[in-house]
Amino acid sequence: MKKAVFLVLLYFVCQFAATLPFVFLHLLRDVPEPLSLTDPAELGLSVLLSNVLMIAHLLYWKYVRLGVRSLTEVPPRMLLVCVPLVLSAMFVLNAFNEWLDLPNWGEASFEGMSRTVWGLLAIVAGAPLVEEMLFRGGVMNLLHRSGYGPKAMVVWSALLFGLFHINPAQIPFAFLLGLLLGWLYWRTGSLLPGILCHFINNALGALVLRSEHADARLVDLMGGTGPLLAGVAVAAVVFAVSLFYARRWLKVVNGTFD
Repeated sequence: MKKAVFLVLLYFVCQFAATLPFVFLHLLRDVPEPLSLTDPAELGLSVLLSNVLMIAHLLYWKYVRLGVRSLTEVPPRMLLVCVPLVLSAMFVLNAFNEWLDLPNWGEASFEGMSRTVWGLLAIVAGAPLVEEMLFRGGVMNLLHRSGYGPKAMVVWSALLFGLFHINPAQIPFAFLLGLLLGWLYWRTGSLLPGILCHFINNALGALVLRSEHADARLVDLMGGTGPLLAGVAVAAVVFAVSLFYARRWLKVVNGTFD
């Protein structure tokens, strides 16, 4: 567990290191408050740089091995079922998050990033790739080597994934979604289903932030509490059916973890 926590903390170090070139440029240009990255494009580039640093570390030290099994050997129908699986989960979890009404510390930063090319790439492409490699690949592999069973690996990786986000409004959502992503990795031995689900989640989130409905509540968009609860019920059924087929089609892959 200590190695898994260290690996997650290292990502924060990479994020800090990725800000240093921009801080240096601010100092050269005599920018007010040089330690602060307020420009969304700079912030997006910084996040992308931290992603590259972390991915390089994961691959160099072989926390993750991107072989054939890591990115392929998943039935195409499984990738198709990932779409309703994650969309239904997102709807239920967003309704749950809205009910919790937790403070959203990073909303302004994410909204700004979503309106720049570099920020959009960081949210939609960089985050799904590096976070799946880190939390599903690196963390779950380390937990497996430490003797943790499948359920413990999935739960602990999801918990670290949730806490990693820091933002109170994201922690419950990330934890619960992390359970699904961890389960998919355990069942398939591939990072691809998780990356696809993560991509769908982040892409839709970025589209919402760029739209005129960025500040709208789900209950208002649905037309009230009654329609929202009906939507949650339908989404729960879709999720249950999708999960049933996923469990039926997928068998635990021997040698998933190395």
